[in-house]
Amino acid sequence: MRRHNYRLWKYAIFSMMLIVTLMAIGYSALSQTLSVTTANTVQQSLDWSIKFSGTYNAVPLSVSASSVTCASPTITDNTATLNTIHLSAAGDGCKYELQVSNTGDIGGLLSSATTAINSNSSGYTCSQVSSGKVVSCTISGDDSEILIFPSSNSAITASTLGSSTASSIATTYVTPLIDTVLSGGTSTNVYLYVFLRGTPANTTFSGLSFTTTLSYAQH
Repeated sequence: MRRHNYRLWKYAIFSMMLIVTLMAIGYSALSQTLSVTTANTVQQSLDWSIKFSGTYNAVPLSVSASSVTCASPTITDNTATLNTIHLSAAGDGCKYELQVSNTGDIGGLLSSATTAINSNSSGYTCSQVSSGKVVSCTISGDDSEILIFPSSNSAITASTLGSSTASSIATTYVTPLIDTVLSGGTSTNVYLYVFLRGTPANTTFSGLSFTTTLSYAQH
């Protein structure tokens, strides 16, 4: 009897040891831990960079054989300086095609495009129409008018404008330029027009300086 009981105890202990061992293996499998480690994390700063690319076209516009001078501009990242402009007859004009590039990562929204007179030493009377979208300049005793405005339209001519008022020019040709988006890594063209309408009594215009400002906001 004792031998029989001894054998039963031996099997029972062996069975208990086997069960405990299997439970330990099972617990180990269910509690497996995985680790992910990064050596270094760097936040790359976004770049804001909208500027003139230096690419341009200065195109004389004329409805007659009159002399039109649209000298090449001097361009830096932030400025385009228009040099000599000579207009002598009704319908004469200059179209400046300026390329604006977004070399950064952040999109830019053209929030405003305004023109203002810097200096005026030839007796012109100038007004900013539609919050500076168009500048209209006249001179006493003369029925001519100088119009200055930016646009996204590359095909404006004196014939296109016809007898449109400065206000309607602002609505038709300048307003579509506002709120255009320049995505990162892309370029666009902005056209600046200077037109002479009407027949001038004096064929020499001088002493009129203006600045057109393009303002971009983060988009």
